Amino acid sequence: MRVSTSMIFSQGLTNLQQQQTTILQAQQQIATGVKLTNPADDPVAFATASNLSVYTSKQNQYSTNIDTATGKVQVQESTLGSITSILQNVRDVAIQANNSAQSPTSLAALTDQLGQLREALASQINAKDERGEYLFSGTAARQQPYDAAGVLNPNVASAGTVKLAIADNQSATINQPAGQIFQLTSSATAGGGSASILQVIDQLQAAITAQPANLQTVYQNAQQDLDNVMNQVTDARGGMGNTLNTLSAAKDSNAALNVVNQQTLSNLRDTDMATAVTKLNQSYLNLQATQQSMVKIQGLSLFNYLR
Repeated sequence: MRVSTSMIFSQGLTNLQQQQTTILQAQQQIATGVKLTNPADDPVAFATASNLSVYTSKQNQYSTNIDTATGKVQVQESTLGSITSILQNVRDVAIQANNSAQSPTSLAALTDQLGQLREALASQINAKDERGEYLFSGTAARQQPYDAAGVLNPNVASAGTVKLAIADNQSATINQPAGQIFQLTSSATAGGGSASILQVIDQLQAAITAQPANLQTVYQNAQQDLDNVMNQVTDARGGMGNTLNTLSAAKDSNAALNVVNQQTLSNLRDTDMATAVTKLNQSYLNLQATQQSMVKIQGLSLFNYLR
């Protein structure tokens, strides 16, 4: 096959354009720090990087959930610690009141103390977080758990626990309904019905004031109810402690996995500066060689050939 000067020139022009494209790509990779911008660059690597980006985004959401869950559970656990102290003080007052040496004046003082403790307890049980959501309302997070009379909100009574996903196939409980912690089957109610710890304190306070004939029974029932609720609070705190341990482990695991994912993604997507600079320099040399060849081809003519 005869190769004409025009064919050689055309091939040289194609090579020149390819070299210029290669230089532009290398310059862009160095300027942006990214070597993988579209599927044509490397279809397999681009698909892998895209999938890894989606997975990394999901892991980042897990990290956010872990931080959110940790903050909420820490606040709840701390609040239950305060509630435990209040309940212990209520129990101490009940024991003091159950003493025949108490005078009407001292009993009145104990009644006032119970009222203050009851108010503090209600405030803790109905506490909100920084988002205005109640700590102990479960899925009914915008509903106050107990009213002024200590009656459990029906919406909270039927609410479930709130969970957040912290890893694939793993979640953490971040809000328990108050009924699971502060309600009990009280001996002080007719037929042993359900009552809140707030109602138990109200009944104790009323009995200390009225001094009914069955006062000893009221004291015994109140102390038993207090012990039962304190056990429920202790169990809830223990569960929250376990949750915090789980969250801490999940955070460490997620962080380690994120480092691996980011490194893999960087290897696939980010520019290797040393390689890119070497490629750019080589492309410049190739371009110069192509340009010189083009100049020589342009200098050829039939006249030069005949000479």
